[in-house]
Amino acid sequence: MPLTWLVLLGISFIWHMTESQLVYKLNKVECLVNEARVKNVSCNVKAVNWNMALVNMECYLIFPIINPTIRVQVFMKDYSNQFKPFLIDATFKLCEVVERKNFLPYGVMIWEHFQRFTNAKSCHFPLSARNGYLNTSYVPPFPHGQYQISVMFSDSNSTNTEYVGIAKFFVQSMEHIKSKKRPRAN
Repeated sequence: MPLTWLVLLGISFIWHMTESQLVYKLNKVECLVNEARVKNVSCNVKAVNWNMALVNMECYLIFPIINPTIRVQVFMKDYSNQFKPFLIDATFKLCEVVERKNFLPYGVMIWEHFQRFTNAKSCHFPLSARNGYLNTSYVPPFPHGQYQISVMFSDSNSTNTEYVGIAKFFVQSMEHIKSKKRPRAN
């Protein structure tokens, strides 16, 4: 008898999860760069509708990045309006992910987003990103709330690592908002 209740509870939980549609809406983006390595930086977010906003980023690299290293951190806004670390803090070399030497899941997710929304063809750092958004199929489901996704770019060689820049994405995890407008009759 307890097993049947457990099965019914599990089925209702799974049904509830599949019925609701999770959306990650970009609210704001900040770009902080090393002025000695990068100039002419522009980062902005353009709202499309209640559920989606697109991010556009451009920069000019003074020196090319030889071996890009990326650190991805996720922070969640808590009840005191502060961003606290939340589950993800991963560092990886982009060239190892591109060449399929490293299969870190977060590295693969970042590379998939780079390929889709930037001019990236190889492991070297892209110069622009157009109409980017967080695809729910690439990102694990987060609880509802406000998040900050920090992506730090650095150039590492055998002796040292030089900071290039940070892109901070402020994201809201929420239910899909349905339009209350009725379709027009012809």
